[in-house]
Amino acid sequence: MSLSKKIIFGTDKDVANELKAGPKLDELDEYGYTPLTQAAIVNSVTKAKLLLDAGAKIDFTDLTGRTPLFWAADNANLNLCKLLLNHQANPNAYTSGGQPVLVMPLLKKQDDIKKLLLSFGGHLDFAQDFINAKELGHAFELEGRVDIVDTNNTFIEVEFEGFFLRFTLEIIANSLFDFKNNFKAKKLRGYFAKLDKILHSLSVAIDLIKLQHYLIDIKGYLDYINTALNADPLILPISFGGHAITLLKYGDWFIRCDRGAYGRDHGTVIYYTLREQSRLTKSICRELLYKRQDPIFINEGLPKYLNLETKMTLPLPTQVTGNCSWANAEALIPALMFLFLYEERPEDLEACQNEALFFYYYWREWNKSRALDFCIQTLREANPARKAAKGALIASILYQTCNFNSKEGRERSNKILTILNQPELRPILQCYVKVFGEYKDNPYWQNFYKLLDDFGIDIDKLKAK
Repeated sequence: MSLSKKIIFGTDKDVANELKAGPKLDELDEYGYTPLTQAAIVNSVTKAKLLLDAGAKIDFTDLTGRTPLFWAADNANLNLCKLLLNHQANPNAYTSGGQPVLVMPLLKKQDDIKKLLLSFGGHLDFAQDFINAKELGHAFELEGRVDIVDTNNTFIEVEFEGFFLRFTLEIIANSLFDFKNNFKAKKLRGYFAKLDKILHSLSVAIDLIKLQHYLIDIKGYLDYINTALNADPLILPISFGGHAITLLKYGDWFIRCDRGAYGRDHGTVIYYTLREQSRLTKSICRELLYKRQDPIFINEGLPKYLNLETKMTLPLPTQVTGNCSWANAEALIPALMFLFLYEERPEDLEACQNEALFFYYYWREWNKSRALDFCIQTLREANPARKAAKGALIASILYQTCNFNSKEGRERSNKILTILNQPELRPILQCYVKVFGEYKDNPYWQNFYKLLDDFGIDIDKLKAK
């Protein structure tokens, strides 16, 4: 048995005996992890200490760029975090996708882990900027990449469309929680009891998803998983073919949320009658959650096996650009809200649909404005490098999404241009004018030109500089 397998399946004594043979401590195993990372994944402080005492490198990364500290923080293991930080683990390490260690403790409101990381020099701004960039990228359906700035003022490229399932579920849950406690949501307090049920279902889904990194050893967690799978409603976020969708079960309802190409052809939120409930076993649910699925099985095999009968669809639009997998996770909000409303008023199907969509769009616009306002507020207080990165981010929103022909678009544009027209950020506008001004027939450029002109910016002067 390899060192990694002894870390996963063996005892502390097994690991200590294996270390006497002098194995290589900083090589990736068959799972893509180092032994120290495996110790962090299985939450073992004692095994991690054995490895560190034997000379394991503290910040050696796995294939995704995660350090052992990242996994320890993700598991909310305070003692393991302390051990790693006392061995000089970097509290500002980040993954190959640019996600800092502090992100998950921040989203999950784990104050003890957050305070510990901060006490060892973790930078809250760095984590907040990553979250904010990803939120804005999704909320405004942006395409491409943007830079954020790490603690050394180095620019790190972050994809707007890069998707990590658990991160996305945490973001959605965190936003809904904050929304419920925000003054602007008070007009919707009649929906809060139903929102609480959505939040609870999300927390169960997050607990289930986080066990994906326990590899094949789920025996110790099987009782926990099976208990969680009793949830009703039950959210099943699944991945297949480079795509992620959300399946929901509630009573004898079964719902598929898929706003991509499949949703365009069949319906973005499809409500089925689950005619063979006994076939949706816990074993099948575990397979869906913990094994990457084949698209043919999900699109054709599963509906046949469960004998699904289409009952209706919710008219939520497709999203084929930007982060459509994120949109599929987000679609669970109106999907469940409708079911809760319809359960109370089955005679008002259309009204229940409209209310569910109204709630969803109201929350989404609030979240958009919140994310943009946060970016602008923190930009004002930022150092030059961070200010430039944030300026480029809001410039992407301006160019890609602010519609001159809508009042909302012009208002958002004026808010952004008030910032970008400042002397230190005006070079960003100059770059846009010089690069895109060559393509005068491009509708994006024409819209951008009108926005600048309406704001009172002399475009010829920008070109000349």
